[in-house]
Amino acid sequence: MRLENSVAVIKYLIASILVGVILGIGGAFAAQGFRSGIVIISNYAEKLFAQDSNFFFYLITLSVALVLVHYSRILVNGKPFQSVSDSIYLAHKSNNETDLKVGFISTLAAFFSASGGASIGQYGPLVHFGTTLGAWLKKTIPFNFTPDLYIGAGVAASISSGFGAPLAGLIFAHEAILRHYSHKSILAIATASGISYAVSTGIWGDTNIIKVSSDQFNLLLILVVSFLAGPIFGLIAIIYMKSLLFFAELANSLKLKVFYKYSLCILSLSIIGHFMPEVMGLGTETVSGILYSSYTLIFLIIILFGKILATSISLNFGFFGGVFSPAILIGAAAGAVVSSFLVTFGIFEDFQQALVISGIAAVAGAVIGAPICMVIIVLELTNSYAFALSSLVGLAISVGYVQVRFGSSYFDVQLLNRGIDISDGRTGLFMTETDILRFAESNFYTINENETVANAVSLMSKVDQSELIVVNQSGEFVGKTNSLSLFNKKGSLLTADVIDKNCVFIEHDASLHTAMEIASNFVGEIIPIVQTDQNKAVAIITEGAIFQAYLSIQNQTVEMEKR
Repeated sequence: MRLENSVAVIKYLIASILVGVILGIGGAFAAQGFRSGIVIISNYAEKLFAQDSNFFFYLITLSVALVLVHYSRILVNGKPFQSVSDSIYLAHKSNNETDLKVGFISTLAAFFSASGGASIGQYGPLVHFGTTLGAWLKKTIPFNFTPDLYIGAGVAASISSGFGAPLAGLIFAHEAILRHYSHKSILAIATASGISYAVSTGIWGDTNIIKVSSDQFNLLLILVVSFLAGPIFGLIAIIYMKSLLFFAELANSLKLKVFYKYSLCILSLSIIGHFMPEVMGLGTETVSGILYSSYTLIFLIIILFGKILATSISLNFGFFGGVFSPAILIGAAAGAVVSSFLVTFGIFEDFQQALVISGIAAVAGAVIGAPICMVIIVLELTNSYAFALSSLVGLAISVGYVQVRFGSSYFDVQLLNRGIDISDGRTGLFMTETDILRFAESNFYTINENETVANAVSLMSKVDQSELIVVNQSGEFVGKTNSLSLFNKKGSLLTADVIDKNCVFIEHDASLHTAMEIASNFVGEIIPIVQTDQNKAVAIITEGAIFQAYLSIQNQTVEMEKR
């Protein structure tokens, strides 16, 4: 959309603000309704089974929740539930391809899982619900905005209300989901984030999940310790993410029937919940307990690895939810372990909340791949510049360590395991998903391998080409011949040995990205495109056509990110 006159400016402002307001209000009610519903159901279940053991409590609540999650899967015909990785992928698409039904039911499945006490996160489902809400609004009110603007605004609203952090919502949408910044999209996304926060605090009050004391601490000492602990936090983040991936592979490799898979999940989590209820559910109360040094060093270590185990089982053996909330608890436990260890050895006089906050930022920031967002979350949730600064060093080192040893984020690795690589941005993604046949020429000239050299020269002269595709009697692809190889040769192409049977070719189902890689080692006029299962040439393409296709995709990306 070009803002060339005042009318266009007014339309742009009204449309952006309207999108932001609608998604801001919707995101606030969704986030707070999601959270409040979980708390109400969880509190009721605790009162109902107050006289029973933790094992029996979790056995019942998890069983009911898993039945509801199972029937949610039936409603979407067995399609995978959608999460943050899907939000990232959909935000990189040029068309609005979000499946609204799957998106809404995915959020419902996460609600059932969390209400039943499974060890899952709430923020991932809320992020994708924001994506789904944005996609719905795009279909309902199709302003001249690209789908990623609607998705970004929906995500910002969900994070803003969920954390009570409007700046973090704005930055998370750009840093973790959209992966680009546009002047024209900022108004709608900022409006959605601000409105969501205003509605949340106006109706529900402060929803801060991290409450720290106002005590002063030695910032220089904390910075040094945070610097040294950065690789430890990064290692903890990798252990957590690799555990999630390992249990995903384990669940698939066991090939258990659904009943046995669910039974194993419920029984395992009930045992864990019986001995360590602190690692079950969303973990908000446990984070508060860690912040105020309610646990011993040994129990902190148990919480750390118990949460990793419980979350890995929950997310891969039946339940559905996010990985962000568990990462916050794991990071808090990691920071508390470091602080308690230093107190035990007399390096610190007392427990340091700043290291707990540093652990939260370092682990969670590495998992979601949004370090700047995590610093802003710390700043907004603690209302302390000192806490934000103390978390920055450990966070930066942790994210850098994870980037080298694991990947950009857990969501990026999830997409990569599905064959979707977004490391090269929208241009790379579009090229990977673009069929090379779109730009190929299906009308081309072939010559039989038994034809004479003279006939080949005559045909080249007639069609003004220096290369021809060579086929056999059955029409199968043999290779290629060129005018230079025919010079001073006689007989048939086959007997004259002028056929390049090892010529460069592209498979018929190749992407533009693959074609560019192949063409980078090509010298010549035309590249055959071969249907390999039948060994027949179906089209040809030139280097110039491939280059023009790349420029077309690049321009498409630029236009999309300008809006």
